[in-house]
This record gives sequence, structure tokens and C-alpha cells, in this order.
Amino acid sequence: MAHGRLTLRRARHDDLADLVKLEAACWPTPLAAKHDQLSARIATFHRGQLVAQIGEQLVGYSSAQRIHAELITNDPLQYNTVTDNDRFTTTHANDGEIYQLVGVSTAPEFRGRRIARQLIDLQIACAWKLDGVRRVMGFTRPAARHLTPELSLESYVAIQLTARGSDKTLAFHLNAGARIVSCHDNFRPSDQQSLGGGVLIEYSR
Repeated sequence: MAHGRLTLRRARHDDLADLVKLEAACWPTPLAAKHDQLSARIATFHRGQLVAQIGEQLVGYSSAQRIHAELITNDPLQYNTVTDNDRFTTTHANDGEIYQLVGVSTAPEFRGRRIARQLIDLQIACAWKLDGVRRVMGFTRPAARHLTPELSLESYVAIQLTARGSDKTLAFHLNAGARIVSCHDNFRPSDQQSLGGGVLIEYSR
């Protein structure tokens, strides 16, 4: 296990091999970003690709892009449409008024150290410093929804807002002050744990 102080910084192209391994360790195979997708993200919006490092080991990654509002106002919304198939090449806009949080991950052996929280908090802080950013939003996963497949997405999310909620992925954002904006079925069909659903959230200034 790596030892040393945690450092947060922007991802570089020479991080790609380690980022691919990190993604594979953190996400179900269909959801993990691949080499070409990660490379495109860094090339397209370098300042939105953040990593956490301890010693020589990358232990966390958070990704974001800037988009125009119309990208998320046209139903039906789907993950590949709002992320350009995880590349950001055609969806990112340098003057986009929405700072879109796309993903955050922590190496399994380093979970519980608030690394993901620090990455997202840094993303949000950086977002509000950018000229023209009016909203900080993202699509998160109802990752435990497969445990109650009989519930609609709206009903499942409503439960997460109560003391009975047990979805750690949604709780990660809700406990930090994010609010739920809308729910979207068939947002990411390959996400079997979430039964394809996605939840749009927003962090206020």
C-alpha cells in the first residue's frame, strides 16, 4: 500500500496507464472509461480532470466538463449523449454555463479516507472560479437500485431522501448538500446496478 501525503492535481497524459487501471478497479467493466476516452478528456478539458496521488500511486480520479444548458434539457437524456461517449470532444464548451461533474472514483483499498469527497469539493471550488459558470451539476448513479427492482426510479430516489435510504452513491452527494433535480430512466442502459437509471443533481454555491 502506498504511503505519504495525499496530493490533488490535474491529470496528465503520462497518467493514462494508471488511470485505465484505476477505472477498471473502480467500475463495472461496461462503465469504466478506456484509454482513448481518458486521453480525449484530458486533451479536451485538462483542468477538469483531477487525480489524487499518494506517493507514486494514483488513488483517485474525478472528471468534469463544461456544457451548455441545452445539452441536458432535451429528453430523453442519455449518458453517451451528454458525455460524447465518455470523450467530451463534442459536448464540452469552453464557455459552457454548466460545470458538469461526470464521475469520481477511489481505489478500493483507499476508500474511507474521504478522497472522493476532496476531489469533488475541489471540482466545485474550481468551477465557481471560472467565468461564466452559473450551475454545478452532474448525473449520479442510483447504484443500489437493483436490490429493489420493483420500485420506479422516482420512488427509489424518494426513499433515499428519508432515513430509510441506503444508497451510498446517492448519499455521497446528498449528504454534502447536493439537491436532486430530476430522474431519468434508460439514462445509461449498460449500468445494470442502477437498472439503467440516472439522477441529475446540483450543488449550490
